[in-house]
Order: sequence, then C-alpha cells, then structure tokens
Amino acid sequence: MDFTVLRLTLLRMAASAMLTVSLFASVAEAKDISSFGGTELGTVPEFHPELGMGWLEGYLDQKALPNSLLLIPRPPEAGSTAQLLDDEVARNTLALRTTPRFALAENDFDLKFSSLISDFSCALNTQITEENAPYLSTLLRRSVSDLGLSTYTAKNYYHRTRPFQQNNEPIGVPKYRAELAKDPSYPSGHTAIGWGLALLLTEIVPDRADEILARGRAFGESRMVVNHHWYSDVVWGRFMGAATVARLHASPTFRADLEAARAEVAVVLAKGLAPAGDCKAEAAALALGFQASDVTAIDILLEPDTTMLQHAKANNARLLKAYPSGFPLDAAHNPHITLIQRFVRTADLDKVYATIDQVFTSAKVADMKLAAIKYYYIPTNDLGVAGIVIERTPELVKLQADLIDAVRPFTAATGSSAAFVTTPDDPLIDPLLIGYVSTFVPEASGEHFNPHITTGVAARKYLEDMIAEPFERFTFSPAGAAVYQLGQFGTAARKLNAVDVNR
Repeated sequence: MDFTVLRLTLLRMAASAMLTVSLFASVAEAKDISSFGGTELGTVPEFHPELGMGWLEGYLDQKALPNSLLLIPRPPEAGSTAQLLDDEVARNTLALRTTPRFALAENDFDLKFSSLISDFSCALNTQITEENAPYLSTLLRRSVSDLGLSTYTAKNYYHRTRPFQQNNEPIGVPKYRAELAKDPSYPSGHTAIGWGLALLLTEIVPDRADEILARGRAFGESRMVVNHHWYSDVVWGRFMGAATVARLHASPTFRADLEAARAEVAVVLAKGLAPAGDCKAEAAALALGFQASDVTAIDILLEPDTTMLQHAKANNARLLKAYPSGFPLDAAHNPHITLIQRFVRTADLDKVYATIDQVFTSAKVADMKLAAIKYYYIPTNDLGVAGIVIERTPELVKLQADLIDAVRPFTAATGSSAAFVTTPDDPLIDPLLIGYVSTFVPEASGEHFNPHITTGVAARKYLEDMIAEPFERFTFSPAGAAVYQLGQFGTAARKLNAVDVNR
C-alpha cells in the first residue's frame, strides 16, 4: 500500500469539492444501472487504481457526505479534562507493544480491501472473497471510499497532531511515521472505515452481530494501540462511520446492493467455509484489550456447583420478572463467591496463578460443604443489588487468609483504570471501585469477610419484602476456582486462569 499517496489523495479530494464531484459525476451513468436497481458488476471505476487499494468510487458525491466539521466537537484542548483522558489512554496502550495485540493492530493498519474483508473473517465465521461474494465485495468496496472521505473536512480544518508527535513514543508500522505526521489526526479515518464496515456486515449477517461489532470496535482501538491516534480521535471516527452508513441508506443504489449482498452471503454461509486466518490467535490478541497496565485488578473466586447455580438462577429469574431492566446470569455475570480482590503486578500473574493453585489444592476445596443462609441486598437509590449470603465458616476465612498471604508478594498498593477491563464507551473506572479494591484487605477480609453470590437487581421495596420471607437453608460445594480480571462495577469481567479443585 502506498500510504503517502492514499493520504494525499484523500486530503486533496476533501479540500477540493469540485474535483470530487466531477470524479463521481463521470461514472454516475455507468455505476447505477442493473436489472435489480443496484450496481452493475464491473462497471464502477476503481478509486485511484494507482494506489492499489482495491476500493471503488463511492455511492455519495462530496456534497452528500456527512460534514464532520459540523457533526463532531472540536478536538480536546491542551490541559482540558478530555485531553488528560486522551493522555492517560495513550500511556496505557504503550505496554501492549510487545504483545500479540500490537501485532494485530499493525495488521489492522492495512486498508487494502482484501485485508479489510479478511479482518472480519473470524467475526463472520466464514471466508468471504471477491470471487464467492461479488455483490458484497462491490457494496463494501464502494462504501469504504465514502467512509474514508467522511472524516477529512474536520481533519483539514483542525490539523490535530498525532499522539506520537507529542509523546515521542514508538509507533506501529514505523516506516510510515513521516507520512502519518503530515496527516491530521482528528477524527480517525481508519476507525470510520472499520466501524462502518462492521455496521454494514451486521445488517447482512445479523446472527453474528456481537462478534462483528466487537471486531469493528477493536479495529478502531488498534489505532490507539499503535500510537497513531488519540482516544477522542477514535470515538469521533466511529461516530463518522455510523453517520456515513446512515447517509448511505438514503441511496436507492446502495439499498439494492445491500439486498443483493444479503442474499449472496446467505449462500456462502450455507457452504460452511472455514474462516481465513487463526481465529484462536485473533481472539487471544483481542482479549488483551486496548489498554495495558503494569498492574492488574483481580478477583480470586469460587465457582459454585449445580445446586447453588439452580438456586441463583431461580432467584435471578424472579428478580428479572420484578425488574426487567436488571441483568441475567450469563457469561458476563457468572455466579461466584469472591474470596479476595487485589491489585497485582501484571508481570507476576503467572506466579500468582501458581501460588494460589497450591493454596486451593491444600485446602481440598472440592470437599468443602458451604451453606446458603439468607438473601441480602445493597441499596442504591431506589434499587438494590441482591444475592444469597454464604455462611462465613472458619475454613472459608482460613482459605481467604491463605490466599492473601500467597498473593501478598505480588500485590501493588493501587492501580488505574488500565488495570481493569474497560471499553471505549466506558474507559474510566469509578475511583470508588479503585479505592475498594485497594483496601479490600483488610476492610473486606477476616472478620469483615462477607461471602455471597450476587443474583440480580430489583426495586428496594420488592427486595425488602423478599428478604423478609422465610429462607430455606441449603448446602452446596465449590465446583471450581478461578482468577478473573475485574471490570466496571467490580464485575468478574474476564477469566484469566482456571483452577482445577478436584485434584
């Protein structure tokens, strides 16, 4: 890919509306003629073929593109709260440079169409090519031109410098450093392209929506990982991608192409083609997120057996019926008993896993008999977080104390948002949660230890009535143990290590 020529071309086209309008007008008659009202295959000229990108001329002329200068706010000013957030996120991405996530982010830099469609292969769970999906390829090759151009009105106006020009840290794909320095940073065109393609693919393969959108989000996050873009560049690049897709839907030709692509991809999916690339390796890289830290916030927990799971899920169903806006017990909210929460040095995680494995083995956790004794809830305004209280026994208290001692050599006093699982939509962790994890020992340990399983949310009045009901005590045993990385609200967000307690 000739990155320099691509960027200069986009800059020139965005700066000269007349040139762009004439380019699109010159192909208007040829590209919108077909028996179904969409694009006739093979009739749309390539978008600057000398670039070798494989893009086609877009659906929209310059005047029809969403105006990024009108739609998005000014980039953060020096010293502002928003710029401080940009600075923090940029710092937190630097530790990823030697990881598989950084390698994936470098791969995401390539905007050639063949690479773009390959990037979504695992998310789609199939292999899409121009040969087996010509209508989809035409749809995406045209749309990507519109998505890329949508950011340049604001780019050319604000001329925001990129993070590496301020922090002087290394970047991904360093041979393009000089060219990137000439191209304004705000908003991110790569992000607009990745998010726009994800939205389009989600319409075509809705059964894979979560996977596709997650990959599209990660594509934009890659821009921060390689130190090419600020956090706010990515946020508003994603916005421009969405705005452009919305505008594309006003085009009858686009809508016809979308329907043709949907029918075509259904045939491809029925063939059961394996995705291109190593999906396990991609998933492992993506699991690292887009911020790294030398400290990780962990939750060492017990996983209950079937008896407790049945009770927890029954109570969760009851709470959801009373308050449908609550959360279900699912992969994101697995029932568990927190033993300790701590900040530990990321470099020592393997040592943490090894030492707690010895603790669990010595404690013969699988033989423990635990008792559920009552419901509880913690009030939050008019709502409450509810669950089942576990009897605090001497053996549970000893297990917690042994884990605290085992982990102590690897603990850190505190951490930042980067120690937690976050997303671009919610990148900052509540300082109260950071403080809670920092002081879990001693404030939630020993005589203050309150073992429980969270089961849901409901109105306080409903929960008052629930805990007043007679509770039938029952016993259960741990079925497993694990180390999770904590997320927002103290959730066990990402499993880091599983412990076999049945040895």
